[in-house]
Amino acid sequence: MNENGDQVLDLAQLMARIREDAEKRKSNSQVDVSAILYKLLKTEERLATSASSSAVSFSPGVFPASTLEPELEARPHYRLEDLLVFNDENFVRNAYRAILKREPDDSGFAKYLESLRDGRRSKVDILSSMRFSPEGRLRDVKVNGLKRAPLVRRVYSVPVLGYLIELLIGIIRLPVLIKDQRRLQAHLTARDERLAEQINVRDVNFSSRLDETAANLESAANLSERLVKAVADLSESHKKVSDLHHQQLKALIREQHEINEDRNRLKADVSAQLVAMQDQLKRQLTAQEIQAAELHELRTTTETSLQKTRMELVLQERRLRLLLEEARKRLPRPFAPDQVQIFTNEKDHLLDSLYCSLEDQFRGTRDDIKQKVTSYLPILEDVNITRDIVDIGCGRGEWLEVLKEASLSARGIDTSRVMIEECTRRGLQAAEAEALTYLRAQADSSLSAITAFHFVEHLPLETLVAFLDEAARTIKPGGIVILETPNPENILVGACNFYLDPTHKNPIPSQTMQFLLESRGFCRVEILKSYPMSAAILKGDDEVAKFINHYFFGPLDYGIVARKV
Repeated sequence: MNENGDQVLDLAQLMARIREDAEKRKSNSQVDVSAILYKLLKTEERLATSASSSAVSFSPGVFPASTLEPELEARPHYRLEDLLVFNDENFVRNAYRAILKREPDDSGFAKYLESLRDGRRSKVDILSSMRFSPEGRLRDVKVNGLKRAPLVRRVYSVPVLGYLIELLIGIIRLPVLIKDQRRLQAHLTARDERLAEQINVRDVNFSSRLDETAANLESAANLSERLVKAVADLSESHKKVSDLHHQQLKALIREQHEINEDRNRLKADVSAQLVAMQDQLKRQLTAQEIQAAELHELRTTTETSLQKTRMELVLQERRLRLLLEEARKRLPRPFAPDQVQIFTNEKDHLLDSLYCSLEDQFRGTRDDIKQKVTSYLPILEDVNITRDIVDIGCGRGEWLEVLKEASLSARGIDTSRVMIEECTRRGLQAAEAEALTYLRAQADSSLSAITAFHFVEHLPLETLVAFLDEAARTIKPGGIVILETPNPENILVGACNFYLDPTHKNPIPSQTMQFLLESRGFCRVEILKSYPMSAAILKGDDEVAKFINHYFFGPLDYGIVARKV
């Protein structure tokens, strides 16, 4: 800015900014405008060179600083005269700097300056007040001659006598005071001369600056004319560049629109193909999973069938070998009764594999059976039975395995050699034996519990009663018997499902089973309805719904627990 407050135009900076904007437009443009911009910038550069050569700096000069009083020199101690040479504000400010070693605060500065100006305090009084204040004593600045001043001031304050003493001292110091007055007049005259000299110097400098300003104003007028022309040329140049960019922008928008349409079409095609591929992949994965499941099931079934076939072949070979050995012993004589009994016993095992397959088909998986029979463990825990447990008709050994996992000692018997082989293979304690024969071989009160799952429905009434009698004899006092059999109260079970096993004799209602147990000496007989059907249950609380749910969707089996006194 110049002395009048007007902003100085920097043409070189303006040309550089125009040149930078042109380069940016050129780099972002697809239209070839380099030739046009080059011509425009050359013209602007010549104009800038001409203006720069005629431009004059309007920054003001710096006048020399004028001082009418000497500067205070910082020293460890002062004479009283060193501080008394200052006057008014300079005196108070320098007194703070010399004695208190700091700049004055606003309230203290105003108080001392006011007391000095209205004559209530002299310079010596102000210096004494500062020096002997708590802060001044802490700074401990030595001022020669300052200690006498308070004493003299106290003498002067004595009524009448102090006035006479002050008058006498004033008469005695009259020559000194006259000398100080002359020195003060000489100092004021010298200061006035220095002030006049500085004013004259400033007048000369101001006149010179004024002449330079007039010359600069004339140069500025010429420069203004050239600037007006330059701005007009620049406006025309910008208009041409704007037209070129407008054309370029239209072309870019059209091209971008076409690119967006192509991209959207391509994106839609790719998305459609991706969705189709994902659907196809899902179908293939589903088909593969189904095939894998079928293959796994087929493999499991095949392995099971192969194992059963191998077992059956082994049993058949054993029977054939046994028959051949017995025949070799007796031929050509007739067979003895014990040998005929051996042949009869072997005949009873011909259907072992078939019955095992029948159980696998209709009884359920091993895990399902284990989950169901686990509900009987708390009954044994309640009566604290941990050993001497016999499972009659143990089959594949699910209940024996549950007892073993619960750390209970148990053994099982079954007439099927295939079933016994399965139990043995799993590390369970099982033996081939007929129920009555086995129980009759046990001592009285030697067993803690007898269990039989889906066993009693295979027995005629006479055999069932004999079985219960032997159970009552061999069970210890306080022991229990646990039986489970199909529930004929469920019409679907009693009319159909019961006969899926052709070896079943007849269904036994829970009331009948309870009567038989109580009649053979057992007490505290408890009936447990288990395994209700979970599907196709009729909703509602009316009598019809209750009837249908009970007789068609009631428990498939029931358990019965009896205790020996």
